[in-house]
Amino acid sequence: MKTFAKWATAAAVATLVAAPALAAERITATLWVGPKHPVSVGGYDPFIEAMEASGDFEVKYFQGGALLGAKPAMTGIGDGIADVGMLAMTYFPAEFPNAQLVADMGLSTPNNIVAMAMATEFNLLHCPDCLAEYERQNLVYTGTYSTSPYTIISKEPIRSTADLQGKKMRVPGSLWSRWAQSVGGIEVNVPSSEMFEGLDKGALDIAIQAPGALRSYSLWDTAKYNTLLNLGTYHSLSMMTWNADRWADFSEEQRRMLLAEAGKASLGATVFYTTSDEEVLAEAKEHGVEIIEPSEEMRSTKDAFVASDVDAIIQTAVEKHGIADAAEKVEVLNGLIEKWTAIVEEVGEDNVEGIQQKLQSEIYDKLPADYGA
Repeated sequence: MKTFAKWATAAAVATLVAAPALAAERITATLWVGPKHPVSVGGYDPFIEAMEASGDFEVKYFQGGALLGAKPAMTGIGDGIADVGMLAMTYFPAEFPNAQLVADMGLSTPNNIVAMAMATEFNLLHCPDCLAEYERQNLVYTGTYSTSPYTIISKEPIRSTADLQGKKMRVPGSLWSRWAQSVGGIEVNVPSSEMFEGLDKGALDIAIQAPGALRSYSLWDTAKYNTLLNLGTYHSLSMMTWNADRWADFSEEQRRMLLAEAGKASLGATVFYTTSDEEVLAEAKEHGVEIIEPSEEMRSTKDAFVASDVDAIIQTAVEKHGIADAAEKVEVLNGLIEKWTAIVEEVGEDNVEGIQQKLQSEIYDKLPADYGA
């Protein structure tokens, strides 16, 4: 994982092509996370560098919600306020019902690279219903990233399942709401940008987040415990979401380049999450944070929940989100988890370039030339 910075630089340099005679396309990019967030450092920064290095694009880049926040981003990009930006799909259940099903597979993914690849391939190659949801919002999907596995960041030590009883938890989606209910917690749905204030003011006892959030959201200034129970990944995102009208303006060659760079950026952000976790866990003690290994009882309780939740995932998708073929889609998603688990094991989780080549050959090379146009 520590070779990521070297790989990202090499990947950006590899995209250099001779600048065309025509003036560069002016692009507005919006991101609602800050400049130190893994999505910024590992994903958007090298993505924009590659775009500008191509000579085809000149990018005006807004970070930290300066142009569009997390919830306004969907309509803002669709309306053309920004040309490209990120969406967290669980914020938009009415518009993106299939994305909620993808999110509900979070506890079934063994690691974040598998989760990222599974979600990206499912959306791009196996779910025309998913792509139609983007089309209805005048958007084009080009890939996702995945957080590293979520854990329990808390104001008080959590050493057993019983310690979760009655705790107010910031949850990232319905899957974690069900888990919170199963352990006697109280789920609180607020954006990630409000986690710090919620913990600091007592509106929250727990944030379900990857350890890197201690630094990226400054949570270690108010929450002093991190229990490393693997609570799955958040991977139902659209990382580089394009305004459909703007996307249609590009040449086939430009779209191919942007799709390839989206795959690199999605993997880059995913890998940087893991790198950030490693760094943050090494620094946690300096910030007064105790790292707690989960008990075997906590692990077994979580595993029992995952096994019992499959029927709830399907029932929720059918009854709440109107996805009549939910069972078939869960089967496809599980098949993709198996496929990418095998690929990651074969290539090696630390072989970022090798994984990226597999993403290109297994997913992006299979898209039609006119994808999204």
